[in-house]
Amino acid sequence: MRISALDIRQQQFTTRFRGFDRQEVEAFLEDVAEDYESVVKENTLLKEQLAALEERSRNITEHERTLQDTLVTTHRLTEEMKQAAKREAEMVVRDAEMRGEKVAEEMRAEEARLRQDVGALKRL
Repeated sequence: MRISALDIRQQQFTTRFRGFDRQEVEAFLEDVAEDYESVVKENTLLKEQLAALEERSRNITEHERTLQDTLVTTHRLTEEMKQAAKREAEMVVRDAEMRGEKVAEEMRAEEARLRQDVGALKRL
């Protein structure tokens, strides 16, 4: 059973011969009630602060998780973009090599044709 400040203030004691000083007991009970009331208020305030801090902590944890997910996604996308750029660069190099080989082959064919022409001209 919880005791409230009001319970302390309203507490009645039976009077006996040579009992405690009534005013002293009432003054003490009033002091206890005031202290108890301030402790209850402080406890309530601390519970509210704790709830607010727990909510803030949950929000921060959620933001951290979101940031972590964003970083992982960004890293993955960066790696995918690097791989795509590398594949594209390899394709450009292969294409350039093929064109170079084709041009070299055409030049060799042109050279052979010119040699034949020069040979034919020399024979004439």
